[in-house]
Amino acid sequence: MAELLVMDPADTASEVAAEPAAAASPPAVRRSRSTLGEAWHRLRRLWSFWLSGAIVAFLLLVAAWPNLFTSRDPHHCLLQDSRAPMGVEFPLGADFQGCDIFTTIVYGTRASITVGLLAAFGTTLLGTVIGVVAGYFGGVVDAVVSRITDIFFAIPLILGAVVAMQVVEERNVLTLTAILMFFGWTSTARIARSATIEAVTKDYVAAARTLGASHLRILLTHVLPNILAPLIVVVTIAIGGLIAAEASLSYLSIGLPPDVPSWGKAIADGQTVLKANPGILLWPAGALTATVFAFLTLGEAVRGAFGPRSARR
Repeated sequence: MAELLVMDPADTASEVAAEPAAAASPPAVRRSRSTLGEAWHRLRRLWSFWLSGAIVAFLLLVAAWPNLFTSRDPHHCLLQDSRAPMGVEFPLGADFQGCDIFTTIVYGTRASITVGLLAAFGTTLLGTVIGVVAGYFGGVVDAVVSRITDIFFAIPLILGAVVAMQVVEERNVLTLTAILMFFGWTSTARIARSATIEAVTKDYVAAARTLGASHLRILLTHVLPNILAPLIVVVTIAIGGLIAAEASLSYLSIGLPPDVPSWGKAIADGQTVLKANPGILLWPAGALTATVFAFLTLGEAVRGAFGPRSARR
């Protein structure tokens, strides 16, 4: 005869009470990241970001406190030390004027990094303002601004800077930065204009206009935060190119003044004795190459983190 299973009423009551409790607990919800948070989540998984970021951080440290890496005066040069070999006194040797090459490279980092950072942020700020105004208001404003942008875009950066540096009376870091800003804002303006045109078509901008928000409030609250990602990419990549532009102008002896240590000037001085002592040219050229490579690699990593292809991964 089949056995009958009899359940304990206490067990039945506990199971019934547990079911509503389990049903009442909400499922785990994954918190969504912001655009910057998602970009950082991708960046920290890229070895190129960490490598280039470490080089850039080291360069910023050298530019801020060069006396931590050398105790010599970059202007202390003795002809009796001309083309001295590498040793304890001269880690990378001396140039034909008797100047310590290592000290020149260390102090040249400050000039190159300063010009590159100031010019990059300046061109980004100027180009963003011009591009946002053109893209937001459109019509005649967009047409006029776009034609002015095309005129400046047709002028090569180095050529325009060469002509302008011949006209100015005083050459210094601020003058060179201002000239690079004047001729280098066009690419940023085009990117900011395109991003603004896309942003103003969104529903939240239309809703803000319907509610009577001013143009300034719409630009600051809705437009600028949504075009921030491409601007970060632009300013990161632009630093490397502007550092190379400063070195090119200093190489031509129309950049920074002679009393300011510069990698471009060191390269120009080293070419005269290239066959006899190639290290005089190769050491500052290597420092310039490594710096530009680090900033461009960092910019490429940032662009990949903000790009749509990385988002689909």
